[in-house]
Amino acid sequence: MKPRIEGHEPPPPARARTFALVAGAGGLILVSVLAFRAAGGLGVGVLGLLVLFISVRVELEGNRPIGSIMTPNLYASQHDAESRKTRAERAEIFSDRARVMSGARLAAIMGGVLVVIGLCILAILP
Repeated sequence: MKPRIEGHEPPPPARARTFALVAGAGGLILVSVLAFRAAGGLGVGVLGLLVLFISVRVELEGNRPIGSIMTPNLYASQHDAESRKTRAERAEIFSDRARVMSGARLAAIMGGVLVVIGLCILAILP
């Protein structure tokens, strides 16, 4: 049994992750159809921009807590906490972050595709 890291959930199994990705993609397609019916190509493009914005933000944050001007030492404390971990713990956290990044990257691609589809609809349809 793997040792549990405090405040850290184990990643889902591959089958559950695949199901979540398919369900998310299906939900995005459904919402994009609703956006097309409500606002046409502009609605699809704006939905794509929203998905793209959220996914890029998740990629930039790296699944870490984000501080404000009120917490100037947050990054230093994160660095200290990571430097005290063992090599195995750091490798496990890195692999978990890589899984989150792969999902965020897929969402960014889907958002970009929705933006392009929305612009094409605006250009083609009167």
